[in-house]
Amino acid sequence: MKVNNSIALDAETCFEELGEILGVWEKHEALTFPEATDSHVNEQRLFTPGARAKAQHCLRVLLAHHSALQEFGAALTLLDALVSMASKIESSHPSPFLTMEELMELASLAAIVRLVLKCGAVSLSQGPLISVVEEHLELGEALQTDLITARELRIVATMAGRVAAPSLPAPGQWLSSVLGRLEVLAAPQPEQAGEFEVAMRSATAATDLLARRVGMSPAFPPRVLAMGGCVLGLVAVGAVAADEARPRTVSLSLWESLLTLWPGGLAKQDSFKPMLGFDLELVAKAACCNSDDLQVWAFRSAQGLHDAVNSNWWSALGFPSQLMSSLVPCQ
Repeated sequence: MKVNNSIALDAETCFEELGEILGVWEKHEALTFPEATDSHVNEQRLFTPGARAKAQHCLRVLLAHHSALQEFGAALTLLDALVSMASKIESSHPSPFLTMEELMELASLAAIVRLVLKCGAVSLSQGPLISVVEEHLELGEALQTDLITARELRIVATMAGRVAAPSLPAPGQWLSSVLGRLEVLAAPQPEQAGEFEVAMRSATAATDLLARRVGMSPAFPPRVLAMGGCVLGLVAVGAVAADEARPRTVSLSLWESLLTLWPGGLAKQDSFKPMLGFDLELVAKAACCNSDDLQVWAFRSAQGLHDAVNSNWWSALGFPSQLMSSLVPCQ
C-alpha cells in the first residue's frame, strides 16, 4: 500500500509541476510572440515563396553535421521568433535587430545553430567542433567566421537572451509536458498502454509536421501549434472524436475537408473503435486551457497546413516528395 501511495503522490507532484511550467512558458511566449498591433502585419508573408523551406533545410544540414537533429525544433522556433521580431522593425530601427534578408543568410542560420547547440541538451564535447563543421561547409573563412559571431551576438541581443528553453520552448517541449499531464489524468490501464502510446506518437507527428510546414508567428505561437497538433493527432487515431474537436462556428463540410489532409483522420474513426478515448475537456485540463481554445487551435492548425500544402513550397524548390518523410521529428 505504501508503494501505491508513493506512486500516486509522485504522479500528482509531476502533474502540478508541469502545470506550473506551462504557466511560466506562456508568460515568456507572450513576450517573444506578441500580437501585432498593425492588422496588416503578417510575418508569414515576409517569407518569399520557399524561403522558410530553404532556411529550415540549411538548419537541418548544419545540425546533421553536429549529430544534433534532435535540436531541429528548437532551431525552427528561434528562427520563427526572430522573424516575428523582424516583422515589427521600421526602416529607421537601429541594430541589433536583423532584417528579413539578413535572417535568411547562411551566416545567420549558422549563428542560430551555434546558439541552439550551446543551450541544448547535446554534449558538444562528444561531437565535432563547431569550427570544424563550419570549415567543412566553407563557413570557416576568417571574414565569414567573424560575421557568424557578430550575428550570434545580435540574435542574443534581439531576443533579450530568450534563445532557448525554458524561456523559448519549442512546440515539442510544450507537447511533451501536456502529454505528461494527460497521462496522469487518463491513468491508462495496462491493456490500454499500447493505444495510449500510439496516440502520443500521433500527436507528436502532427506537431512535428506543423512546425516544419506551417511555422510559428504571433498568431500561431509554439503553444498554439503544439496544442493544435496534439488535438489533430489524437483525432487521427480516434482517441478524440473529430466532431468534438470542431469549433461550432465551423461548418462540418469545411472541417471534414481540412481533416482529409491528416492520414486516417476520418476513415479510421469509422472503422476503429479504440479502448482508450479522451474527452476534449480532459485534454484541455492537461493543457491548462479550455476546450473552446483547443477547438480554435485545432482549426487554425488544420487550416494552416492546408494553406502551406497549397503554397507548394517544397515542390517549387525541387525537393523530392520523400524529403518530408525523411525529416526527423522536432524535439
